[in-house]
Amino acid sequence: MSSPHELPDITDPQAMRSWLAARRANPTGGPAPRSLSELRSAQLRKLARSLSGGSAEHAPGHPVLRFSLDGEGVRAHQVESALLGDWLRALQNAVQSIAYALDELRPTREFGPIPKEIQRKTRLFSGAVFASSYGMVLASGPEQGQAEIPGVDGDTVLDRAMHRILDVADRASIGDGAEDAVLESALPLGRRAMKHLSELSDVLASHGTNATLNWETGASSRRSTFTSRSAERCRTVLSSAHMEDATDRLTGTVVGGSKLRGSIEIEAEGSVIVIRAPKHEVTSLLAAHAERRVTADVHVLTARSAGGREHRSYLLLDLSPHDSAG
Repeated sequence: MSSPHELPDITDPQAMRSWLAARRANPTGGPAPRSLSELRSAQLRKLARSLSGGSAEHAPGHPVLRFSLDGEGVRAHQVESALLGDWLRALQNAVQSIAYALDELRPTREFGPIPKEIQRKTRLFSGAVFASSYGMVLASGPEQGQAEIPGVDGDTVLDRAMHRILDVADRASIGDGAEDAVLESALPLGRRAMKHLSELSDVLASHGTNATLNWETGASSRRSTFTSRSAERCRTVLSSAHMEDATDRLTGTVVGGSKLRGSIEIEAEGSVIVIRAPKHEVTSLLAAHAERRVTADVHVLTARSAGGREHRSYLLLDLSPHDSAG
């Protein structure tokens, strides 16, 4: 029989009944769980304390990803090792490549190894399994207060990368229009990140498995479900898109911008073009050029879907007053 302070295997009914009985007889650890839900909550609280090196309440900003898998690759709370290994590897690769794409201090992010600093800030560490079809907890590095990349306000690069993965998962699930929505979300990240997002989707689609993701930080929490069907849709969209790189020179009027989104808006030839720019430069660019004619040198990444539709992502290379352009 389990002692009053040891959590039992939730799949063992006899062990759980014995544990609950012992808790009623010796309630020094607090009120006894009255349901599977309460027992699971107690397990997760204990897990959170172990991941943060102490009480969960003392680490309010410690990011944690809880994910559960279900479907063809999961049976009786067990998952195929090939599926789990492929999923964890693809998830870590996607997080790192997206974080690198969001690093505004490195304009060339498509080639060469991902910098050690980015890898360190985005490492995920496995914790104990919790009750689900198959579940696991992944936590950020043990250090609190990760150093932020300059130009990123109020969040860490790991948090931004995780939210972008959840954005893609959500957009792949909308049904009609999912193809365009996935490309619009993933294209600004570049080829490398799109490749890793495609590989992450492929793991679920190939194994007929669904993933439920819960991303929790001290400031917020978010939940998304990536079904095998939406993963198949995402994989198809990203792997079949025809990509082209080019540079272009635009002439138009600066009509707006957003430091939060890291972009400026230029009205040119009757349409407004949103161009990505470093967040820490947006305010000064708007102060110097708002409502003025400018010449913008941009990098253009174009993706053509299998259906022939085009999506473009613009990255600012240089901005100058139009009348001074050579």
